[in-house]
Amino acid sequence: MIAAKSNNRRRIGGGSTLLEVIFSIALLSAGALIFSALVPQAVKSERMMSNYQQATSILQHKVDQLRGVGWGRLTYSELTAADIVDSNPTTSPYSFATVDNLTGYYKAATGTISVSDFNTSIKQVTVTLTWTGSKARQGNGSLTITTLIARG
Repeated sequence: MIAAKSNNRRRIGGGSTLLEVIFSIALLSAGALIFSALVPQAVKSERMMSNYQQATSILQHKVDQLRGVGWGRLTYSELTAADIVDSNPTTSPYSFATVDNLTGYYKAATGTISVSDFNTSIKQVTVTLTWTGSKARQGNGSLTITTLIARG
């Protein structure tokens, strides 16, 4: 026997309904809106992290310079002779804003170095950098590193 063909055929590969199209457009629009709202926050976070990375690099370089000078030469005259601190102020905390050209990195910045006796054979050195914005990356911040330098 030959099977009779059924007239009840299903549509294969039919098009989308208007409701499905509207829903897809709404979902895509919501995703684009969320993405565009997050971009400014991501840019701001990147700028802030960039400022802190630059400040960390400057402070670590300054600490390396101070360790290179050594325990016995952590005086104003020795630090100015080595171009580690500015000529003013002449007492601790010393400034290093001019000698390190901090305005080349930030709109306004102050860098200070405080030297104090930790005990008779160890000096405590605190290096601080505070800034308000940068030429390429906006943002304010402050970062401090404290280290001990022993008599060698």
